[in-house]
Amino acid sequence: MDGLVLGGAFMGSVQGDRTGAKLRWALAALLLLCPFRATAEGVAKPQEDAVRRLIATYERAIETKDLTLFRSVKPNLSSDEERRLKKAFGSTKTHEVSITVESLDCQDKRCVVRLTRRDTLDASIVSSFPQTLRLGQGADGWVIEEIGR
Repeated sequence: MDGLVLGGAFMGSVQGDRTGAKLRWALAALLLLCPFRATAEGVAKPQEDAVRRLIATYERAIETKDLTLFRSVKPNLSSDEERRLKKAFGSTKTHEVSITVESLDCQDKRCVVRLTRRDTLDASIVSSFPQTLRLGQGADGWVIEEIGR
């Protein structure tokens, strides 16, 4: 799983048009459908596939500024978090996100994902920072319970 890159990072030359966005998501889908790399224990755990899909949806929710989609991956979104998210979504025209998963540790119905996130705002302002996602698995699948640095 080390070094998994999703989203805007592999489509820099077609930013801003519909074809580029469709191509980016098609490539992200292909990446998610590719066979897993072998891990130290052999074949990767089945839950890693669902976690990868969750992270791709998290990325898409930010890029499309879709609060409903964001809430689908983080249903415990507080009113303060929602307010900050709306403010962030409204402060830029475009927001591209590239996520690199540094580590993924899943134990039963809990996962800790350490990642590096690179955000490009309005095609020029770049911010790169680490994030830690704490995930839980419920009846409806994996969700983000906590987002930290």
